[in-house]
Amino acid sequence: MKIRSVSLGIIRKEDHILFEVIRFPGISTTFYRPIGGTIEFGENSKQTLIREIREEINQEIEELQLISVIENIFGVLDDRGHEIDFIYDVNLKDKTFYDLEEVDGLEGDQAYKAQWKPLHFFESNSDVKLVPDGLLDLLSQRDNNHISVIKHVKTN
Repeated sequence: MKIRSVSLGIIRKEDHILFEVIRFPGISTTFYRPIGGTIEFGENSKQTLIREIREEINQEIEELQLISVIENIFGVLDDRGHEIDFIYDVNLKDKTFYDLEEVDGLEGDQAYKAQWKPLHFFESNSDVKLVPDGLLDLLSQRDNNHISVIKHVKTN
């Protein structure tokens, strides 16, 4: 089992949030995750998010606000993981970016699409999953002005 720290950005457009679309061969579920990535040695979570959003979607961010930390133990196929996820609300400096329907992203050398989705999309669709686990509950609570500081989540 690998352990890593991750920094993820909640980029909002009205009632929608920008999510990376992740598909695994042989799995019918489509996964959605906020833009971000692994904290590198010597970086703090804020620096990581600035770097990751710049690298993945070629955008600069402003007004970063840490809203929660989620501890997540998960498994997909034979890949088990343990993450500490720093969740930030962020705004993009380039406001024209919010007009895009879909966003091209790059995770390492793998291209991906990012899409704007409302939270209710994940509540009513069994073929999709918002990750990390606990994020949907956290964002739903945040919309009701109830912020959880640390959320411990373990899935089988």
